[in-house]
Amino acid sequence: MNKKIFVFSLIILLFCNFLVANEKEKISEKNATKAMLYSFIVPGGGQFYNQKYFKSVAVFATEAIMIGYAIDYHIKMNDAWDDENQAEYSQFYDKRQNMYWWFGAIKFLSVVDAFVDAKLYDFEEKKRKIELKFDGNTISLSYRF
Repeated sequence: MNKKIFVFSLIILLFCNFLVANEKEKISEKNATKAMLYSFIVPGGGQFYNQKYFKSVAVFATEAIMIGYAIDYHIKMNDAWDDENQAEYSQFYDKRQNMYWWFGAIKFLSVVDAFVDAKLYDFEEKKRKIELKFDGNTISLSYRF
């Protein structure tokens, strides 16, 4: 079951890569809404869109692990139900719910991260245009267009 989820997510990630590669967008700008949507739909998709490839793989792996554990605990929970073992059922139920919460927290943080990375994508270019100089008792600010 975990392999099917991994393969499905990989196919979606590659599809998003195809969409991103074919866009006619300026290199110095990224659309924050697209980054958020990609990150929400595909694990690590927003990070991939923002060209943060290592972060994309880390987010993808983390979300896949959380989903895998949730599925594993769900299966164990159902087995405990079939065996009429209430203590194990309750234990695996709690663990599964924990994985859902962790997955939700990681998903939320990855969406926020994709948004922030998209907004700050060209920050270094903009920072080079602004120069603050201190000469003795004077302060000057220059901006290059």
